[in-house]
Amino acid sequence: MLRELVVISQSRSPSSESSLAGAGANNNHNNNVSPSSEPPVAIISDIVGDPDRGEIPLDGDGDNDDEMDSAFEGNSSMTAQTVFASEFLENAVTQTSLSPSMESALSSLRQIVCMQNRKRTNQDSRFPNAKPMPRGGTRELPMPPSPVVVGILRDIKNELPETFTLMCTFIAVDDFVDCCRRVYFATEDYSLATFIVVNAGLFYLFQEKATRADEAHQAEKLLEYRNLCRDNLETALMALPLFMPARKESIEALLLAASYAVEASRFTLAWQLNSSAVMICQTLGYHRLPTTISGASANDDVSNDTKSALFWFAYMLDKGLSLRFGRSSMIQDYDIAIPKRMGRTINVADFWKEMLNLWIEHAEVMGKAYEQLYSIAALSRPPEQRIESARQLVEAIKGIARENDELIRHARETGKLADSGKRDGFTVTLMLRSDEVTYWASLCLIYRAIPAAPGFGSTFNPECIEAARRAVEVHLECMQIPGLSHFTKVGYLHWTILYAPFIPFIVLFCHVIETSNMQDLDRMDHFVASLSTVCSISEAIDKFNRVCQVLCHVARLYVETKAQQQQDQDMMLVGHDFDMYLSQLGFMPQQLLHDQQQQQPHATSCSNPAHQQRQHQHGGMAAPGAATVVTPSVFNADVPAGLIDATQTAQLGNWFSGHRHIMNLVEEDLSGFEPRIWTTMTGGP
Repeated sequence: MLRELVVISQSRSPSSESSLAGAGANNNHNNNVSPSSEPPVAIISDIVGDPDRGEIPLDGDGDNDDEMDSAFEGNSSMTAQTVFASEFLENAVTQTSLSPSMESALSSLRQIVCMQNRKRTNQDSRFPNAKPMPRGGTRELPMPPSPVVVGILRDIKNELPETFTLMCTFIAVDDFVDCCRRVYFATEDYSLATFIVVNAGLFYLFQEKATRADEAHQAEKLLEYRNLCRDNLETALMALPLFMPARKESIEALLLAASYAVEASRFTLAWQLNSSAVMICQTLGYHRLPTTISGASANDDVSNDTKSALFWFAYMLDKGLSLRFGRSSMIQDYDIAIPKRMGRTINVADFWKEMLNLWIEHAEVMGKAYEQLYSIAALSRPPEQRIESARQLVEAIKGIARENDELIRHARETGKLADSGKRDGFTVTLMLRSDEVTYWASLCLIYRAIPAAPGFGSTFNPECIEAARRAVEVHLECMQIPGLSHFTKVGYLHWTILYAPFIPFIVLFCHVIETSNMQDLDRMDHFVASLSTVCSISEAIDKFNRVCQVLCHVARLYVETKAQQQQDQDMMLVGHDFDMYLSQLGFMPQQLLHDQQQQQPHATSCSNPAHQQRQHQHGGMAAPGAATVVTPSVFNADVPAGLIDATQTAQLGNWFSGHRHIMNLVEEDLSGFEPRIWTTMTGGP
């Protein structure tokens, strides 16, 4: 099966690019979108599809994978596997009889490695709730009743809901009300961007209203309206043209669409949408707005603050998604000439404004983390320079965390937290605690770039391990905050765990593999259990939960296998198979690989005919990844220091790539990947 997948992946031919003429033809259906005189800016896309057939222009047609180029996921030696390596993984699994749980664990690992080694094309590109565009365009799509919408608009003029405040920071309330008026009481054509802004904004408003409804039937009705806006939004995104006019409204629509794509865990689409927003921001000069001069009108202040808010929202998404995908960000800090903060006229309470300012600071640090620690250029730097950069970034994150602690203290003193008894206190508490999770996870990622001291006995330094533990512990506390709806928890998980991305779980997994630490294995189990409570309402969380379940049970079985190796030769071979797959993912610690190289020629090849047969099948060559990696150990004083540094650098890059692969599985088709079949056999959660 694995060999067939490799052959299929290598037979894919490059796609021909869509012509502009074809793009225009496919977008003529939306006859209520007015032409614009502004210069158009292209959305990054491969194909412009026909919305009437249910295709999304931004991400291509999922049925034409054979004609698509594979998506670039950053440089990684693991994803550049040869046919020989793939055949080895197919044939080198131990021939001894295994228990069902052990067989299934190895099978699941093999599937994960298989998905990594194949060429990745576009992810699932269809929104499940999108409808065919009516012949008359968006004007003919049903909308929530106008009296209900008018009532909500009146409410937000008096008090801004938290979700709308954070997701729609860059849109003034008056501007949003005006967009709703143009759609609901249209006296002239309105743009597709206006339609997207209205439905995205109403989607968040109805969702928050539903979570606060006192009666079940009222919440049910509000969710019905929310789902209607969701369907309209997805339908409009399918009709989004290849070129967007360079104006503020286009940026608003693209950023709201990108945020929704993150909520839907369509991170590839979010990257494309946000990249287009960034290009328009740069085209319009939002990153170099003139400084307000004395005597300028209040309108100028508001206009510049709104533009800078649009830019900073795009900036935060750009830095987060670039780290997640292992790609360079589109916005460079040296090219920005505006203050790194939200403007004073933004219609947001000072408390939320301070939180948003911390998010901007954090995005800047994480952009530097990729550039200075994990990019190709960073991995080519001398290790001592990379370590010094990591220490500086650690101090920057600690400074942001201290500011967040001050915000928590202020929120407690002013009665904004959950223990105040206020209805919105639970949401405020979750927002502040989720930032704690993010900061611990960021520290974990940065500390990972600092090698452990010689003789410590672990690939990870103590600070990295402790940061991973704290991140998981605070996450578990977040999931236990009372008064949170399932929708609120799902939003938290999408933005804090899936989007971030969440490094600590993989760090704990690798640490358990290396040290057999049962307390950390229990932490992993608790983490998986926390995800299972909302799997039924989020496909992406369900996928991530399944992958985490596999890793938990692999870790538990690995520990058991290693404990039995001294008494059981079969278990030694099973342990070798685990090592082989884990090394392909970049998750095998250096010292364990070094120990394998010392032990395998004596302990396995000479004593087990099955192992000898597998070695003979491949010309006596050892397993790729595990046995072919040069692994000079820090415990071996005879190995040159330069070779140790090179190995540590290669392992750091492979580990980062392996983690990206695990996180990106939420966009893969996992229909044939079902670990629950065997978790019940092993007593897992």
